[in-house]
Amino acid sequence: MHDSIASLEERYRASSPRSRAAFERACAVMPGGAKGAYFHPPYPLTMARGEGCALYDVDGRRFVDFANHHTAQILGHRHPAVLAAIQEQLERGIALGAPVGVETELAEEMCRRVASVEKLRFCNSGTEATLHAVRLARGFSGRPKIAKFEGGYHGSHDAVEVSVSPPLDRAGPETAPHAVPNAGGMSPHAAEEAVILPYDDEAAVERLITQHRHELACVIFDPKAGILPQRPAFVQAVREITRTNEVLLIVDEIVGFRVGTGGLQESYDITPDLTTFGKIIGGGFPVGAFGGRADIMGLLDTTRGSTGFFQSGTFSAHPVAMAAGLATLRHLTPEAFARLNGLGERLCARLNDLFARRQTPVQAVGLGSLFSIHCASGRLATYRDLARADSAMAHRLFLALLEHGYFLSHGLVMNALSLAMDETHVDGLVEAIDRALASS
Repeated sequence: MHDSIASLEERYRASSPRSRAAFERACAVMPGGAKGAYFHPPYPLTMARGEGCALYDVDGRRFVDFANHHTAQILGHRHPAVLAAIQEQLERGIALGAPVGVETELAEEMCRRVASVEKLRFCNSGTEATLHAVRLARGFSGRPKIAKFEGGYHGSHDAVEVSVSPPLDRAGPETAPHAVPNAGGMSPHAAEEAVILPYDDEAAVERLITQHRHELACVIFDPKAGILPQRPAFVQAVREITRTNEVLLIVDEIVGFRVGTGGLQESYDITPDLTTFGKIIGGGFPVGAFGGRADIMGLLDTTRGSTGFFQSGTFSAHPVAMAAGLATLRHLTPEAFARLNGLGERLCARLNDLFARRQTPVQAVGLGSLFSIHCASGRLATYRDLARADSAMAHRLFLALLEHGYFLSHGLVMNALSLAMDETHVDGLVEAIDRALASS
């Protein structure tokens, strides 16, 4: 790519004056103008609407959407079955202050799909899901610490927002990473309560878990490492190591549940003790869920008196979110997953063929319908591999793709396909990246 970031951003500003005005207006009342995940230089686009696999911005431009709202829109935008379910629930009531039944239907569907989930509770976000799962693990085990993997993101609470993106000069040895707080204002003791594990290193994981086994409540684990699929043997080793050391395993399926009917754990053939969910199970609405073994989840069963544990929330299991989520899951049949994952495999294969042909230091990695594009050469298996990628090149490619009508996450990571897409959309993205690399 030859275009400078300055020239790309100049063209970006020229083509999006209404988005710029919307951003400046937002900055007057919201710090930074947009939530952190949306912001990128010089400012984010403001979208007017979505339809199928397309987004339309306030300046009237159309983009093929490969971000799909942080992977949450698996059916595409304004799917008729989801809209019908929402409308039906709206006519019954938006929030009625009591169970309405649809939450039970969605919980039944989740338990049917995921063999390890015997009981389930809903909340409002993935952050809440991991917060409550960690609390349950600590309470059930009576132990104070948790272990997580370096680079693993599990939400915005103190227990897990450690070593998500640590500077490499503070990260410590690769086989025994340091615990590095990830956000200002965290509890000063949060990092002390986390043991950090490296991806893709069975020996180091076994050594660290064995060393800390008597103080570890759980290991929280995303087997796809963001969107960086791990070796099945490694994933299965993590499950066996936690079982041998009598440490609970929480599998984070908040993003990964879109890979198949039974999620990541089915594809990797593991059985965790607890699982967290979010994203697609709300059909586009705020949602989270956590579930697993009945004896652990039973800590939240107060029907026979107080257990000392509690989880609620005014909008947890919101009827509209439950209805939208249930409608979404009913369309996610094995055949739908096979088509969607086939498109993902086609995309990554064609992209990597393109990068090899152009001898460009860029790689596509994917799992099912999830994919990331990393501006890096060499092996990609851990956070430290990704931390060395060329983020400036990724930003330039992102801006160039917008000019060709394709919307991806602004770092080119954590992208996803939707069932509103077909081969023409996948092949179109490959061709757009080819043109961007050739002309930029």
